[in-house]
Amino acid sequence: MTNYINTMELDELTHDFLSSLPSHTHMSWTEWQKEAEAYGLNENEIAELQQYLEVNKQLTSPMRFAGRQWWLTKQEIEHVELIKQYFPSNWENEVLERMQRGSLGYLNKDWRLEERKQTKGSVKQ
Repeated sequence: MTNYINTMELDELTHDFLSSLPSHTHMSWTEWQKEAEAYGLNENEIAELQQYLEVNKQLTSPMRFAGRQWWLTKQEIEHVELIKQYFPSNWENEVLERMQRGSLGYLNKDWRLEERKQTKGSVKQ
């Protein structure tokens, strides 16, 4: 279970590391880990950093579509993959629409995807 963690609850060195970077920095986990190790964080502090980044949606990976590179969380990438599956011809527009609404990554709020799943499911039966 992931608990909410804010910067005041972080180890001092982990907090200092985060403070040394611009706020809302987006990097892959490998990049974060390299930076943290170079800064001197130990194994426990790196684990704490990973939890903090996941909870605060800063642990992202690059993904290219619609002519740009986007930094998306694991939940957002999973959402994009489902959208690709159920909206193959216009998935990029569908993803951009959800990004504009701020609902990408929240499957429980995606009624269009749920509707499409049900429609495709009933056709296969």
